[in-house]
Amino acid sequence: MEAVALGVPAVTSDLSGFGAYVERHIPEHDEQGIFVSKRRQRSFDDTCNALVDHLYRFVRLTRRQRIELRNRVERLGEKFDWSELVKHYDEAHEMALGRLARRVGKVEVRVV
Repeated sequence: MEAVALGVPAVTSDLSGFGAYVERHIPEHDEQGIFVSKRRQRSFDDTCNALVDHLYRFVRLTRRQRIELRNRVERLGEKFDWSELVKHYDEAHEMALGRLARRVGKVEVRVV
């Protein structure tokens, strides 16, 4: 996420929260500068080969193409601003409280 905030193309994995978020919320994330390595239910060799292919394509970009990719990544940075992300944290918190309440009954939350 820090790389994206700085406009730097990034590599992540579908095993990370960031990678899972990108897959769900960023259409065509590969073209936008975020490569999500598919690790779930894939062999190490398949995962490694896909990463090598991605990096090889990246190093073959022209200077102009790298600048354009950097600009696309930088525009994505707005989606990772805390003012946007906090909505998802609030939603997850409410879901967790709802599940807890169903298990134990009434739940009281106090902020100290």
